[in-house]
Amino acid sequence: MKPIRKASGYMPPNKKVKGLSYKQALSVLNQHFTIPCAPNSEYSSEQLVESLVYLTVEKKYAESGLENLACTRKAPSADTLLRRVKGLRWKDAYNTLVEANDQVIRKLKRKGIFKKPVMAAADLSNDRYYGEFNNKTCRGKYERGTCQFYRHASLHVVEAGKRATIFTVMVTPFDDHASIIEKLIQAARSKGIRIHTLLVDRGFYSVEAINKLKQLRQRFLMPAVKHKGVKQAIEDYAKGLKPPVVNYTMTNAEKKQACFRLFIHRKKDAEPTDPVVNRYVAFATNMSIDRVILAYNMLPEDYRKRWGIETGFRVQDNVQAKTTSKNFTVRAVYVMLSTILYNVWVYANVALAKKLKIDPKKPKIKLPQLTHHFSTQIEQPYKPP
Repeated sequence: MKPIRKASGYMPPNKKVKGLSYKQALSVLNQHFTIPCAPNSEYSSEQLVESLVYLTVEKKYAESGLENLACTRKAPSADTLLRRVKGLRWKDAYNTLVEANDQVIRKLKRKGIFKKPVMAAADLSNDRYYGEFNNKTCRGKYERGTCQFYRHASLHVVEAGKRATIFTVMVTPFDDHASIIEKLIQAARSKGIRIHTLLVDRGFYSVEAINKLKQLRQRFLMPAVKHKGVKQAIEDYAKGLKPPVVNYTMTNAEKKQACFRLFIHRKKDAEPTDPVVNRYVAFATNMSIDRVILAYNMLPEDYRKRWGIETGFRVQDNVQAKTTSKNFTVRAVYVMLSTILYNVWVYANVALAKKLKIDPKKPKIKLPQLTHHFSTQIEQPYKPP
């Protein structure tokens, strides 16, 4: 077959989709996220947003990233860009970027990927913070020189071909697990996305969170933290004194209680010489005992699907600008831009799969390919719209 000449005007579908994705990403961001600028400002809001997108896809700090961009086109300095971003109220910036992400999710929904109920995962993510404690920082396990973090919670679809980030919420020390869970679930429901099973991180294992999940009638699966009562249940099961699925009541320090099903499953790699408690994994769920028994061997495999969220995090980390800024607005903007551009990548692959009439489970466009396209487009000399 003779090669197709460039003069024919033919454009490969993947290149065409990447071009459309770039235009749509900037269009969605400029439509919702505006950085106020005076009439005589050297840089418009569109140019500043474009610079933020460049830092996001390049995974750069503002200083080095904008210096690179200035080699090919006129670009704001790091001080100019960050000063403008810091001038925004974090809630206003966050809310407008949530609206932008919602628009991308609506585009995905129109492609039909959320027609059926999906399996989703809720997780907490920490962004290390080095500075004085403030009312936005959360404390956590000591890591790389700090025990303080800016934190956000996310709701992700973990099924192949649908791994979109439905909603991201910034978390402060005043937010409890129950309110975070409620925000994530209600966000999905408000978009018409039904969750058949929510895979919950063990960080949410608390009386309040479990009672909220039951109140919302959301089926869930969550690792049970091996406190004294859970350890005793495992030991009793190992001795043959209890069945693998039991009704369990957890009590917190305030004497509040949460009732759920506790089911115990032997680990595949368990050794006879391991301590009894370490040979088994325990899960909390609100599924009926009959359902748990019927799916006894499948539930641990279902929970392993939650690692789809870890895959999503690793991929999403490849589209997040770096910063050491202590400013909460800057951190919130960077997190939300990462979420939006990750979802744009998911959308690009779904759109390409529809065009080629293939299964979208394996992405045809790799994220580095899409981010490279974004970078080269932004590096071109700026032309006013």
